[in-house]
Amino acid sequence: MPYDQLLAGRVRHALEGRTDVVEKAMFGGLTFMVSGNMCCGVNRDDLIIRLAARTTTEELNSPHARLWDFMPSRPMPGIFAIRAQGSANQSSVDRWVALALKHATSLPAKITEAKSASPPRAKPPTSKRKKVK
Repeated sequence: MPYDQLLAGRVRHALEGRTDVVEKAMFGGLTFMVSGNMCCGVNRDDLIIRLAARTTTEELNSPHARLWDFMPSRPMPGIFAIRAQGSANQSSVDRWVALALKHATSLPAKITEAKSASPPRAKPPTSKRKKVK
């Protein structure tokens, strides 16, 4: 199912100016990675945010926030969906993305190193002795 392009644009705007953001297609939507860590995303018309695993819905103090139920059989602690009404304008998206960004930047960066140009290692020698039956 496609995701809300307008909402994705609001998220891009909220993350504007950062050089450590990568967009990835994920979960049938769009995910924004910050320094290699999932920060936020868009799935259908929901804004998805990643916060600390111990965060509760009550702490978010919004009728538009809920635990993300993408995979009901495998709960994802700290992942929340913000309904369209809670992300309908840039200021509300900025608020949610700021929370997710605070969490993402508190995590160690996951930097993918470029593959080295060194030659591949040789295979270990194999024995040419015949097996005794």
